[in-house]
Amino acid sequence: MQSKLTFDQFYEKKLIPEIEKQEDQRKKYKRKFLTALLIGYIIYAIIVVCMENIYLQNEDQNFFIAYVFCGILLIVPYIFFFQSFRRKFALVYKNNVIKKMIHFIDDGLSYSPTSGFSKSQYLRSELFKKRPDRYKAEDLVQGTIGQTPICFSEIKSEYKSTSGSGKNRKTQWHTIFDGIFFEADFNKDFKTKTFILPDYLERSLGFIGKKLQSLNVGRPPLVKLEDPEFEKYFAVYGEDQVEARYILSTSLMQRLTEFGKKRSLPIYISFVDNSIFVAIYETKNLFEPRIFRTNVNKDVIFEYFDMLKLVTGIVEDLNLNNRIWAGSKMK
Repeated sequence: MQSKLTFDQFYEKKLIPEIEKQEDQRKKYKRKFLTALLIGYIIYAIIVVCMENIYLQNEDQNFFIAYVFCGILLIVPYIFFFQSFRRKFALVYKNNVIKKMIHFIDDGLSYSPTSGFSKSQYLRSELFKKRPDRYKAEDLVQGTIGQTPICFSEIKSEYKSTSGSGKNRKTQWHTIFDGIFFEADFNKDFKTKTFILPDYLERSLGFIGKKLQSLNVGRPPLVKLEDPEFEKYFAVYGEDQVEARYILSTSLMQRLTEFGKKRSLPIYISFVDNSIFVAIYETKNLFEPRIFRTNVNKDVIFEYFDMLKLVTGIVEDLNLNNRIWAGSKMK
């Protein structure tokens, strides 16, 4: 990992010139969009005034639907215009700013803004029991840190529910996971599956929470550990009690506890097929440039950098490069 001072220098010398190149394009687009929006409002106002005059002459007519229809006709082109520019602008920004930042963190990593963590990898982790009906992944980072192969990307998975029937039938989308999904080759061989999940129950309900954990539906049995600090943050479920304790060494539990303390949002971890999977919830859409405000902002760039350091730092935090056991490569 690079020091903050070194990153300050990198930011000034390498990132600012790239960001400033795009600022003119961003400002030009902003002016065009706001001008077009103003013209659209004027056109809509003229339409409304004309309809009001017609309404005064035909009081029996209801023009509400016409107002809405005209409004939609004017809004839709702006949405397409905005989304088209945003996609193009974001792609250039990511290839010229985020990619440089990732290479600065570690030269062994590659970055593809339009690729993502595969759905099959996501399902293989078995971290979330609900199968997604809609799955989106982007901003794929992959490569090797030290001796450890890793990959991670932003993911949003959702499932669909329906209620009612006929004309009253409604469809709703529910988020399963939204954030960063990470996989790395683990440094121990294991044959069974172990899951480390956020421990809300014990923190809120104490002894009763621990009893409810043992009834966790669809998971292996609860693994009882002798680390009260670790159990404040996580509950462990494993197919084999002995192997789960073998994976979760004292030092690893300490590292996971410290990692858990860094994040206010939940973290999910699984050990499957000699890989470790880490799902880190994040409410923001990461690594996306701003459109209506300047991107020449050190705080914004450091926010991106801190998230990248947090994720790539999993290898160091969990000591994955300490390969005193034979480990298999990621599938």
